[in-house]
Amino acid sequence: MDPVAVMRAARTVRDELGGMPGEPPAELGARLDPLLAGEGGQPPGPLAEAVVALISQYGPAWERFRLLLGQDAPPQEEPPAASTGPLGRVPSGASPGPARSVIGRLTGAFRRRRRQGESSAAGQAPPLPLIEAPAEVVAGWGAEVEVGLVAEETPSGRAAPYGGLGPADLDIQIVAEGFEAPGGWRVRLRADEASPYPRAKVGLVAAAQEQPVTARQIQVVHAVRGQVVGFGVRALAVLDSPGLLGRDNAPHPVAGTRVRLAEAGQAPDVTAVVVHGDRPGRLWWTYQSPHFVTPDQAEVCELGMRASEFGRSLAEQSLPLEEVGARVAAHVPPGFWELLNAVAGRVSPRRPSVLFLSQEPHVPWDLAVLQHPFDRSLPGFLNCQAVTGRWPLGGNRPELPPPARAGARGMAVVHGGPHPHPLVSAFGARQVGTSLGEVLALLGDPPDVVHFATGGPAAESLGRGMGGGAFVFLDEPGDCQPFLLAGACAAVAPFRPVGDGLVEEFHRRALAGEPPAEVLRSLRCVAPATAPAYQFFGNPWLVLERDQPAA
Repeated sequence: MDPVAVMRAARTVRDELGGMPGEPPAELGARLDPLLAGEGGQPPGPLAEAVVALISQYGPAWERFRLLLGQDAPPQEEPPAASTGPLGRVPSGASPGPARSVIGRLTGAFRRRRRQGESSAAGQAPPLPLIEAPAEVVAGWGAEVEVGLVAEETPSGRAAPYGGLGPADLDIQIVAEGFEAPGGWRVRLRADEASPYPRAKVGLVAAAQEQPVTARQIQVVHAVRGQVVGFGVRALAVLDSPGLLGRDNAPHPVAGTRVRLAEAGQAPDVTAVVVHGDRPGRLWWTYQSPHFVTPDQAEVCELGMRASEFGRSLAEQSLPLEEVGARVAAHVPPGFWELLNAVAGRVSPRRPSVLFLSQEPHVPWDLAVLQHPFDRSLPGFLNCQAVTGRWPLGGNRPELPPPARAGARGMAVVHGGPHPHPLVSAFGARQVGTSLGEVLALLGDPPDVVHFATGGPAAESLGRGMGGGAFVFLDEPGDCQPFLLAGACAAVAPFRPVGDGLVEEFHRRALAGEPPAEVLRSLRCVAPATAPAYQFFGNPWLVLERDQPAA
């Protein structure tokens, strides 16, 4: 491992964030600066690992960082490598450095357990999302974009064996800000053994623009029977004049998850897919449901500020949760509420399940307060009215769809108090101290359930190397995304500090077989002034099983 090369590349990425498309790189700067400032004052190895883990969450920045380090391994061996935009191309004079070992450590360890149940264990590989598009298009001109499935290439350059997917009717939703789609934004393809890699052409027209060159993205959402099973994104440049053609004609790679048709199970009743627009604070929403045909036109949401700033303002202000929920609800597009109300009537008397697949990790959409609750006996928060979950979207981790089953065969609790934590006596949990060394000792073979009674650097380090399939519970507010990127099956964390003693009851019921998302929903209703701040990150249908291996 060469921490010096890692930090040098990270500083280059930080200096170039302003030229990368989309909101995540701008948010990355605020999270990357404290780590870069720690160089020379912190152990270089762990600091370099933290930097790599952070940058790997942001596609354009990761692609630039990876190229600076000379990393050319196939996508399945790397953290998310999204396409560089037209303004994020690597200069010819970039000097890659040796940092392969740190990336290998971060990507290899948490894949070993996760791959045990994958179809690729038999030498097969699920397909990747296909987005064939020109690198440059001219505003006002039509452009053909081909979408569908494509075989994953092996390191030798050959197509991997077909992953046994299908037969299935695959719905592909297209989101492309700055374009029009005269023929519609959604296509349906049949995938089976006779046609394992179907594809179709979609006509897009770039809208007029003020800038000579604008970085745009084409994003595709793959769904089967209302369940999202894959995602892809590709960058391209829109030019205001044909005279600019030829300046940026190298193809941009496609980033995204494999498309796992065979693993599609019970779909959430409503899935809201939230992706970044081309302007900070702009989000595009599309919907999937197994109960209704949903509109193919994306709905826009304007936060008025960066998503990170909006989420931080809600978390740091001492507002009642009702006020927080009202502010969030004001930014939820009307199409979501219309679909939710229709689905609630369709599935009654049970409660609808809702999954947010979101590129932004900051806004607590599940806290939104319903203007017209469909169960007036419960608090009006969405996460009390419905069984809610959330899952990151964007890179090739975490995979789609979120696991529906996971193991619960052992528990550890990270606790620094002078007395044993109550979970030790209640559930036989192994207590681990809060020092970094003690927490890192869990990485070799972590239990299926890890409860953090104390957060801080130790929790973040475990998140960077979490073994695949663990269920994580944080007592204190914290970022769950690193755990999910590292292979955790689900996570729970409060949006802001919560003092209610719901932890033992949650674990008792979840370990007894109740879906954790439903357990958390019912416990929020017990203490509606504070408990709705608990967020669930995972499949709303997830069940923990004592005799089930980790997902």
